[in-house]
Amino acid sequence: MPGVSLYHTGTEYVANAITFTRGNVSDVVSVGVYHNTNPTTIPAVGDFTTCILVDGTVLPLPPLGETGFIDILSLIGPRGSGITLTPGDYQRWCLISTATEDIIRMVDTITIL
Repeated sequence: MPGVSLYHTGTEYVANAITFTRGNVSDVVSVGVYHNTNPTTIPAVGDFTTCILVDGTVLPLPPLGETGFIDILSLIGPRGSGITLTPGDYQRWCLISTATEDIIRMVDTITIL
């Protein structure tokens, strides 16, 4: 799992690329992220903060899109992001909800400096 480092005084987007093995982007109802300093904590669906799904595989490229990637994009930091983390090491989980599934993946670590 790759790690991300952010400063607690900054606000920036963090992206997690996803790949579809079945279905497609239009099947996604919502996406979210969850952070915890305890890596053994398994989040429930209701624990996730809703984020945006950005499809960079379509033209025209949407705002914040990266060409060729489908990303769960979350804004982290104190400037109105909805996700503010204090200094420490966090495990990051992503949620992908469809009409029939709630897929939870432990995808990343984040260090807040």
